[in-house]
Formats: sequence, C-alpha cells, structure tokens
Amino acid sequence: MMEIITDIAICIAFAVIALKFKILDSGGTIFAVIIGALILFTKGLSWFAVLLIFLIFGAVVTKYKRNFKRKRLHERPARRAMNVIANGLIPAVMAVFSIRYDFSVPFIASISVAMADTFASELGVLSDNAYLITNLKRIEPGTNGAISLLGEIASVFGAGIISISGYFLLKLTLYETILCIILGIFGCHIDSLLGATFQGKYKGNINGEDTILTNSDVNLISVSIATLIAFIVIEVI
Repeated sequence: MMEIITDIAICIAFAVIALKFKILDSGGTIFAVIIGALILFTKGLSWFAVLLIFLIFGAVVTKYKRNFKRKRLHERPARRAMNVIANGLIPAVMAVFSIRYDFSVPFIASISVAMADTFASELGVLSDNAYLITNLKRIEPGTNGAISLLGEIASVFGAGIISISGYFLLKLTLYETILCIILGIFGCHIDSLLGATFQGKYKGNINGEDTILTNSDVNLISVSIATLIAFIVIEVI
C-alpha cells in the first residue's frame, strides 16, 4: 500500500513540475502523467527514472537560448499532447509488454530516439549552417529535414545520455547500450528524412498544403522503426 501511495505522489510531483516550469501544456501534462504512471506502476522506479531523465534534459535543451530560437522558428509553445504521445506511446507499450517479457532494450532504444531528436532539433537550430538531409543543399536552420554538424553532435549526446542511463538503471550490457546509441542516432535521421520528404519546407510545428505528415507523426514513426529494429536485433542475435 505504501508503495502505491509513493508512486501516486511521484506522478503528482511529476505533473506539478511539468506545469510549473512550462515544460508541457495542460494536455501534454495529462498524457505525460498517464504514460509515466504506466511505466512506474508496471516496471518501477528505475524505468520511470529513464523517462524522467528524458524530460529533464529535454526541458534544459528546449529552454536553452529560447528567445533566440523563438525569433528563428517563431513562437514555440510548451510541448503539447500529441508531441507527448508521439514520443511516449512506444516506451509505455514496451514497459507494459515487459511485464512478461524483457523489452528493456527496445524501451531504451525508443527513448534514445526521442532524446537524440530533441537534442538535434533544439540545439541544431542554433547553427547557421544547415543542410537538407535529402540532397545536402544549404537551407534555413530549423526547416524540416535540416541537419547540421552541431545537430549531429547533439544527437549523439542525446542518444548517449539515455542509453548510458539504461546501462546503469536497467542493467543493459555494453553491447545493448551501444546498440541503443546507434539506433537513437539512426532514428533521429529517419525523423529528418521523413520531415524533409513528407512535412514540407516549413519551420517548427508549422504545416502547409504539401504537408503529408505532421511533426508528431514523424516522431512516432521514427521511434517505432528504431524500436522494431531493436526488438529484431535482440531476438535474432
């Protein structure tokens, strides 16, 4: 009973922090709490801690030079419900499946992609030299599908932070940790490729008539692909 009360208190604190520091809007906070609760109640504090690390580091890089990014990308609101679902749905599903099976590697891989993409997009936009991933032509920083040296380095750090957290918190092997880092970076590039191909040449969350996939759609697909690859590799090798 005490453990349940503690878990509920953690979820409440999680929601209060997200709202107080404007990390998420109200809708995003609700879904983040649902996803966090699923992970916390099914797999415990160590798995939830990985999600918390993603939230904290994601908030830090999002707020870093926020005013500059607002001018470059126009106004960026706190992360909304669809963004939270796109990045958190697959990790939550992996946690639930892990009640009976060991899905710790796909779980870490899924969050590794989300973290790599967050770092790449939030820090990469600060670079003045950006290139479209499909043809490497110069393009405005922050445009869908844009990549930069700063963004590439940031994606490695993002994937590394989550994967190394998995090594210590979920007891991944060194091989599994490296795999999650690679898949995090790979998923981030899938995100950029989909963005360049299906989102149109817009900035931030702006969509147009030629937009086939939204930013959240692209996030969900890239996370799903990397997670599936993680599952296949772990099962086959």
